[in-house]
Amino acid sequence: MRLIPVIEIGYANQGIETPEHGPYWEYPNEWDDFNNKSYKKAGFKDSFIPIDPGASLYEIDLISDDNLKKIVVDHTQELRNGDYDRDQASPLFGGYVLEINGERLFYPQCCGDLGDIQFWRNISNTKESYYEGHPAPIVKFKNEEIVFDLNVQEFDEEFTPIPKRRVFQLRKEELKKAIKEAESTLEKFANRFQVINESEDLRLERIEDLLVWENINY
Repeated sequence: MRLIPVIEIGYANQGIETPEHGPYWEYPNEWDDFNNKSYKKAGFKDSFIPIDPGASLYEIDLISDDNLKKIVVDHTQELRNGDYDRDQASPLFGGYVLEINGERLFYPQCCGDLGDIQFWRNISNTKESYYEGHPAPIVKFKNEEIVFDLNVQEFDEEFTPIPKRRVFQLRKEELKKAIKEAESTLEKFANRFQVINESEDLRLERIEDLLVWENINY
């Protein structure tokens, strides 16, 4: 089991024509081309490798230093300009992809972010937990297993990408191990922010908390 930390990278407002067809998982080549052209026009120096073809989610430890520098500078610009206060700032959008035996069963949903690690910590300890993204999975506990239910009603918001398996189970102990690995990746990622904070003279106190840890609800 893996819990893969990813961030969502947008930049769709660069004047590049949006693909005529969607969703991205059915037309991955078109969406990869659109994303790559948008990133290049936005000023990114290096290429990105999406977690799935066509997606705009990227594993945090595969993002180059130059690209991460631009992401951090852009994400914090309005805060540094005084357009809003720190408590109104958000961590980097994204979250965690749940993968079991090579099959990716759950992806971050709209408005998810890296602070959602607490959701995974809670359910690994058999605690009811609120998922910040939407739509949200129904989570139930059965002995040492956690049951995910991704079924939706006719007019409910659909999960993206559309799940291949609506109901699945995972063992709590395996999830706890996956969380520890994800936390180790997060720690290394957070340390990279400190380097960027100094090199770019951003002057943001505890930048690693701001972008990863600060909005976690314990």
